[in-house]
Amino acid sequence: MKFITLLFLALIPTLSAAENFLINSNKLFNFTEAAFPDYFSPAGVKTTTLGEFLVRYYPATDTYIGTKGEKVYVYGNVFGGLLSAGVITDFIESESDSDELLAQLFARAQSNVQVFGTGTVISILSDDLDGNRHQRFIIELKSKQTLLIAHNIDLAPRIDTLAVNDPIEFFGEFEWNNKGGVIHWTHHDPEDIHVNGWLFHNNMIYQ
Repeated sequence: MKFITLLFLALIPTLSAAENFLINSNKLFNFTEAAFPDYFSPAGVKTTTLGEFLVRYYPATDTYIGTKGEKVYVYGNVFGGLLSAGVITDFIESESDSDELLAQLFARAQSNVQVFGTGTVISILSDDLDGNRHQRFIIELKSKQTLLIAHNIDLAPRIDTLAVNDPIEFFGEFEWNNKGGVIHWTHHDPEDIHVNGWLFHNNMIYQ
């Protein structure tokens, strides 16, 4: 892994982070697993971070696929080493934010809907220590709708580096309230029943 890290950092120029980076990277990774199983197997391996990259490693084929910004890279003996494979939208249609959906859910007072998007931290609240502990903070979407993020820190790592004005990407379940809504289930489900959610901050996945 150290050798791979050095290759990525030494050979690839820095690119600005793409919006919905993790959502679109996971969509790309899932597509390549289905389309090219001879190269990327087994399917469904965990996405991890590697420097400024999102990466999946496939032990059965000893290959990697990674993204940085919009760029896509693959690595393995079958590719002759490190290979630039194009950009994400060469393979999939990128996902836009759920801002419009979230506005509709708020207007309808609807809950229990899986959503994703990117927002900016505008306020950090005290932890909720009643029952399962939750890290709480408020984000603002591009649409100006605000959301309370309730991140279960008994099941997922706490974001210790979180600060006001930080961008953050989320994937979780929307619950209505009269202030804009709450996003929870931003963590894995240890019982493997609910969809696994996450938060993505400073190129770290919190799940």
